[in-house]
Amino acid sequence: MKKFFVMMMALLALPVAFATAQPGQGGQPGQGGGRNFGTPEERAKNQTTRLDELVKLTADQKKKVETVNLDLSKKMDAAMQGNQGDRDAMRTKMGEINTERDKKYKEILTADQYKKYSENGAQMRGQGRGGQGGGQGGGQRQGQGGGGNR
Repeated sequence: MKKFFVMMMALLALPVAFATAQPGQGGQPGQGGGRNFGTPEERAKNQTTRLDELVKLTADQKKKVETVNLDLSKKMDAAMQGNQGDRDAMRTKMGEINTERDKKYKEILTADQYKKYSENGAQMRGQGRGGQGGGQGGGQRQGQGGGGNR
């Protein structure tokens, strides 16, 4: 009886072990590819904070930038949902969204702030921070052919 009980407990624990071994599976809707990047609101706040740390935004700029980031985070979610399985289409759409972000930032930031943002653009878009938010394969691009070329 004791062996049976231990065996049943082990069998019941297996699904829990597999579920925790695969983070991101069954995540929130709109996250694309099972990767959990947070809600559009969380991403917008994080992007705004990173930009503020880089260029020191005024209170007015912070509000405008967060509004832009939220709008574009929602567009990114829609692009990921609408182009699932088509990486080229998704990459193209993400590029368009990043171009739109750059254009809107240019309208909000001072010339000096925008220059600093542009010089650190890859990091601001999440590339170079472990691929976080960098789009499909953002972390892979860094490792391809980069090791022997320096």
